[in-house]
Amino acid sequence: MTTKKKLLIGLAALILCAASAGVGAIAATTAGSESDPLVTLSYLEETVVPRMREELGGALDEKAAEIGEKLAGSAGGAQLAEGSKVDGDLRFSVVSLSSGQTLSCSVGTEIMLRIGTAVSFGSSNPRLIDETSGASVSQAGVELAKDHMYIVTIKGNGIKATSNVKVLVRGSYTVG
Repeated sequence: MTTKKKLLIGLAALILCAASAGVGAIAATTAGSESDPLVTLSYLEETVVPRMREELGGALDEKAAEIGEKLAGSAGGAQLAEGSKVDGDLRFSVVSLSSGQTLSCSVGTEIMLRIGTAVSFGSSNPRLIDETSGASVSQAGVELAKDHMYIVTIKGNGIKATSNVKVLVRGSYTVG
């Protein structure tokens, strides 16, 4: 082979390499851009979103049925005995207490004083936690603030009415 042929072949190879590199660089800079998206909007709208709705809708329907069965199994919060509620009722109940009556609760029961006056009740510390202010009610006889949400931390603790009161209660309790 002559030097002229070798030079011509080398030059052709160099031009081919440069052209390939240029095309690759252009492709790399436009990939995923608005003009060349990685995933098209029509694919998302026509395929992905309907599939997600179908899968999530089925899972949500199953959970809703499961929760409905649990609520039906707890008798929808039906009264067991005078002044006593079933565990697991997800709704608040309005409970009226006369002056001197106590509301003794299980752990996790939530209480909100709406009308009247009441004090903390129980033999174990902390009596209640004021979820609204984040404070701990450690002593018996501490007056409750209206419209504050209290949570019972120890079984048997609760509130004692110092006037006729109405409270919202979610959880298990007995009136004494």
